[in-house]
Amino acid sequence: ARPIAYVIDDLLAPKLIGREAAEIERIWYELWDWGYRYADQGVFQMGLSGVDLAQWDLHGKRLDQPVAALLGGPIAEAIPAYASFPPLRDHELVLGEAHRAVEAGYRAVKLHELEVRYTEALRTEFADDLDIMVDVNGHFDPIEAIEHGRELTELGVLWFEEPVRPMRDHRAIARVADRIGCDLAGGENEHTLDDFDRLLSTEALAYLQPEITKIGGLTPARRVSALAELHNVALCPHNFRLGPALAASIQWAFTSSASRWIEIPWVVPEVAFSFPARLPDLVDGSVRPIEAPGLGTEEWMS
Repeated sequence: ARPIAYVIDDLLAPKLIGREAAEIERIWYELWDWGYRYADQGVFQMGLSGVDLAQWDLHGKRLDQPVAALLGGPIAEAIPAYASFPPLRDHELVLGEAHRAVEAGYRAVKLHELEVRYTEALRTEFADDLDIMVDVNGHFDPIEAIEHGRELTELGVLWFEEPVRPMRDHRAIARVADRIGCDLAGGENEHTLDDFDRLLSTEALAYLQPEITKIGGLTPARRVSALAELHNVALCPHNFRLGPALAASIQWAFTSSASRWIEIPWVVPEVAFSFPARLPDLVDGSVRPIEAPGLGTEEWMS
């Protein structure tokens, strides 16, 4: 996180002091245009995300409204959520965490395992009563990804996420999509509208997963939503954090008709996140709109 903090403290903050925080759109474009000399991706864009989320949070709190209300209001009463596991690499741990997630109300889980046997174990244990996603974080080359994807297809996974390395090799992703039977998900490592447009133009993805802390915050997220709607793909914000990132992802998801899933980080009880917040409540396996003002992290504070 240190390089991102340096971007905020040394590059962005000097241009923010004394400005009116409610000028969210104007400030975002000015900072993005000025900072283009540094990069339109990577740590600069991530620093800009932090600034933008803070402005939306403050604006909502000043008006005593949740951010989604400022963006037109929620378009749904609930959005399904899935429990996103870290890499566990242990048969009993995978099964145990899946049972714990199901007991907590989840009807879908995402594995970060590289071996099909873990997916097989979940399918055997839960049959068709549990939706399973698999994310390999770009571990395979295209030939390996095709073989792996075909095995996952036989197990009826909901999606196969980031199947190839490099993770932004759009042509390779499209080759994999053409040769397997299950849907692909991806997009967490894209940063700009141009990135997303090029990725979606391959027609390889069924599920688009932008990460709000990488794309510049909520201000550009609304335009990413429009791209998802234009290309008729499911919007599933990527997130493996508690606190503001999770809250912002939920607020964003509730403003787009393309939204299909919310990712909720799920770790063993002994692991603590740096942000002291509990997970959002589920109703019938879904999250409801946040009602607290701003991003609404206070709603989950322990």
